[in-house]
Amino acid sequence: MERKDFLKLVSTGAGILTLSPALLACQSENKGGPNPSVDAFSRPLSFPEEIRASEFELAAETARRKLAGGAASDVYTLNGSLPSPTIRVQRGDTLSIDYRNRIDQESIIHWHGLVVPPDMDGHPKDAVRPGQTYNYRFDIDQRAGTYWYHPHPDKLTGPQVYRGLGGFLLVEDEEEQALNLPSGEQELPFIIQEKQFNDRGQMVYSLNMMDRMMGYFGNTLLVNGMKAPYHEVSTRFYRLRLLNGSNARIMELALSDENPFYVIGNDGGLLDRPYEVSSVTLSPGERADLLVDFSRYKAGDTVRMSARLLNGMGGMMEDMMDRDGGGMMNGEVNMMERMQGMMGGNSNNSQNKGGAFLEFRITRETEDPFRLPQTLTELSFPDAADADRTRRIDLTMEMMQGSAINGRFFEMLRVDEKVSQGALEIWEFVNNTMMPHPMHIHVTHFKVLDRSGGSLAPHERGWKDTVRVDAGETVRVLTEFDAQEGLYVFHCHNLEHEDNGMMANFEIIS
Repeated sequence: MERKDFLKLVSTGAGILTLSPALLACQSENKGGPNPSVDAFSRPLSFPEEIRASEFELAAETARRKLAGGAASDVYTLNGSLPSPTIRVQRGDTLSIDYRNRIDQESIIHWHGLVVPPDMDGHPKDAVRPGQTYNYRFDIDQRAGTYWYHPHPDKLTGPQVYRGLGGFLLVEDEEEQALNLPSGEQELPFIIQEKQFNDRGQMVYSLNMMDRMMGYFGNTLLVNGMKAPYHEVSTRFYRLRLLNGSNARIMELALSDENPFYVIGNDGGLLDRPYEVSSVTLSPGERADLLVDFSRYKAGDTVRMSARLLNGMGGMMEDMMDRDGGGMMNGEVNMMERMQGMMGGNSNNSQNKGGAFLEFRITRETEDPFRLPQTLTELSFPDAADADRTRRIDLTMEMMQGSAINGRFFEMLRVDEKVSQGALEIWEFVNNTMMPHPMHIHVTHFKVLDRSGGSLAPHERGWKDTVRVDAGETVRVLTEFDAQEGLYVFHCHNLEHEDNGMMANFEIIS
């Protein structure tokens, strides 16, 4: 590791140490958490309720639920469901939704990945107080895909998503249905989230200084709100819709026996063809649509889905030392460890080593009528040479304050970028910090052109709404701003970064 890089990180930490007294008062409670349970993979996986109506209400309420086999935790539910209900709609539908806020904080819903009018997008300025209702009405006019919805109030998105608000919104259309992809019992939506549990088995969310700088990490992976469940499958293809719904954790997902599977879709719907891979890496907010062929197994076999955790202070330090061949001086390592101790960070104390979090049990052998298609759809992207302009977006770390966009923190009504309606632009995200940032742009989908740190993964080759920008990396995306005129946001989807102000407004103008 070069000394200038280390000193930059230390200065960043020193800046965090001088945060305001209000932030310094937020100290973590015991985050040691439970050890792996002896009854792991002993409970069947459950799925959220499904809403197939075009007119309905979503009522956010407080509740207490047992999540990891310990004492009950304080959570938020929508319509009593944890995780939130899965909304399934058809392209061409018009949705009418009443969001009733019955929790103890102001809140608003953002329809992540949908192109909707500005007053329907869940801008923080539209957040409603406890006891109030927000009325949504918008058309579904986009291709089939795995989208989702979650709260978006200023400075409160992290705790509200963490405590349970957020679910899938699945759009279907005739093109996708013609492929006869696995459906019904063979379609499995998984919300994968990392949570922190104390030694009583209660989920906790209590930010310290390191959490605000790095993001809130945990010691347990949950799938659909459950710890280490199992799911029974037969020897046929299954469609897995994966969402990384964590606040901050980036994870590489794979099968425990390293057998391959096929990526067929991402944030913005189907890819051009199936891509055979052995793992897929998702940052918070990203989705992947997979086909897994369980016909390679026989009845009585088991295979697990596992996660390799990729970020956190420990991972960042290891990456730095790897780049330098282990050349960090002992004094620098010790100084870093002392700095982490002073800041009370949970990143190295989380005890979450990743590993298996879901078990598939092959219980039946059956004939499968599904045949893997050679092509899925025709993707037509604009030509980058036709872009009206290139807009540079600097991701920065501000002394004593944290991560920011172009050196500034979010202000509710300040317009940071003005974009002409219909403009085709290249946005160049330049990460000047020493940690990754998953960047999300509202009401548009983009083509990832390239990343300076390497080639694009298969699931990054289709339409996207969220892209990971690694430390020191530049990622260029191409997008056309064809949403209605109005005020929207873009931000880091590390929710603690977003809540700390790593968000900016852009206005679409005529």
